[in-house]
Amino acid sequence: MSKQLQLYYFETEPGHAAVCFSDDAVKAVFLPEKGFKNLQKRCKEAFSDAVTADILNSRQKNCVDQIQKYFAGEEYDFRRIKLDLEDIAEFARRVYEELIKVGPGATVSYGQLAEMCQKPGAARAVGTAVGRNPLPLLIPCHRVINSDCRLGGFSAGGGTELKAWMLRREGLNLSTSDPLRVLPPAVFADTDIKAAIARLAEADRQLGNFIKKAPAFNLVADEFSSPFMALLETIVYQQLTGKAAATIFKRLLHLFSGGDSINPLDLIRASDEELRSAGLSGSKIAAARDLAEFAVSGKLPDLEQMHRMSNSELIEKLTAIRGIGRWTVEMLLIFKLGRVDVMAPDDYGLRKGLAVIRGTPGNLPTPKELARQSLSWQPYRSIAAWYLWRASEAAGKLKN
Repeated sequence: MSKQLQLYYFETEPGHAAVCFSDDAVKAVFLPEKGFKNLQKRCKEAFSDAVTADILNSRQKNCVDQIQKYFAGEEYDFRRIKLDLEDIAEFARRVYEELIKVGPGATVSYGQLAEMCQKPGAARAVGTAVGRNPLPLLIPCHRVINSDCRLGGFSAGGGTELKAWMLRREGLNLSTSDPLRVLPPAVFADTDIKAAIARLAEADRQLGNFIKKAPAFNLVADEFSSPFMALLETIVYQQLTGKAAATIFKRLLHLFSGGDSINPLDLIRASDEELRSAGLSGSKIAAARDLAEFAVSGKLPDLEQMHRMSNSELIEKLTAIRGIGRWTVEMLLIFKLGRVDVMAPDDYGLRKGLAVIRGTPGNLPTPKELARQSLSWQPYRSIAAWYLWRASEAAGKLKN
């Protein structure tokens, strides 16, 4: 007995989208289009026997919610969404299984994807499978690009324009003119700051008004310390005042060499008593050791490798270390790597700064509200963040 297919239409930020369900599993995803009639036509051509659903069960609703969160720039999780791959040929299924492993902020060429499938000569066949992918986004075919970093085509309804929009939303730096291609991550040193500030002021009038009276933007990336030392310092500073943390960090340095760096191996070999004598708590000792193990094992990228990785890749990589959360990596991206387009929506100072700029200092926006607002500041969210911190500081001085 064949399963009854259900089509469900819903709104996302870039347009109307649809999902075809086979019971609790997803049979197909139709990415956003501005024209609802065009979307309906494509859905009916693909699944003429499907009925339109008005009510979803909990698993179906979760799928739609996660897709909407993705397009709204919010945190999402596709892992619990069940995919229906019953009608997919064996080779295409292998391609899709490997493609799902390509996370946000990462891209892969057709040749690389063929190698991942252990079929190095099958780039053309891989391209055919990717082009016929019935589950775009959930199977992220938008992350497949040409070997020369050009975006190439995109068979989803929104075309290459939507593909570029999605990749930018995932933190990738793209060219602004044809042919569209993925560029290395944008940094302050290579950015026309004056033009970026003008763009921010145009996009957000209230932010622009604050910029006029704020100090001149002067953020310069600090690349003198190693990634290991930068992350170790962050662990030490967590939940402490700056003065107390600086004292403990200085003691930690003195415990080993008295210089400005620590060998990860020395940190691993040190006893708990030695580390406690410097002022580290039990949880920070565990986090510091985990970081050192990460470095010794070769899992911690060096500075050169970090510069080649996207924001999303680094967040996913480094948050695997105990004691390193998303906020910590976002600070590393801004202050050490000098990335131009980073927002840390959980940061209290940024939320406070936005409230000050909006004239509602007693009503802080939620992290979700800040994340959504920051989308209008792309691709210069780090610069906007710098001004939000200045607004928060100015409010504190006035209060005192």
